[in-house]
Amino acid sequence: MLRAGIAGGLVGAVTSWLYELVVWVHFLHLTTVPGIAENTAVLSFGPGIRTLGGAALALGVAIHFLTAVIWGALFAFIWPLLKARSIEATLAALCYGIFAWVVMHNVVLALFSPAPPHYTVYSVINGLMAHTFAFSVPMALVIKRLLR
Repeated sequence: MLRAGIAGGLVGAVTSWLYELVVWVHFLHLTTVPGIAENTAVLSFGPGIRTLGGAALALGVAIHFLTAVIWGALFAFIWPLLKARSIEATLAALCYGIFAWVVMHNVVLALFSPAPPHYTVYSVINGLMAHTFAFSVPMALVIKRLLR
């Protein structure tokens, strides 16, 4: 289960950043490619982390992938319980993605981040889309396949 969770989390991490590249960088022009990774580091350590330059980007990538792997492993451990109740993986993933976004952005970051997220229409829609369709659905489908 752990191996499936790690694989699913890594896939979800990549697909969620692909989504952000397409939407936030290409279509909306709200950030840059390095800005996506840097944002993760800023949310974790505050704006002062930008002074580290490339190290801030690397830290942002590490935090993003580590967090995704943790969420993937958690889903892999609860997936057998959901499957036993005949809950489809995609439906479970949509609910799980919303749960993950609420926990990360409205509990963890709001309470502990030195630079809590600012909520705009774009950020809420993007957060829900990125965590549900771009992260948790691909993650859940990989986990479902690996745990067959």
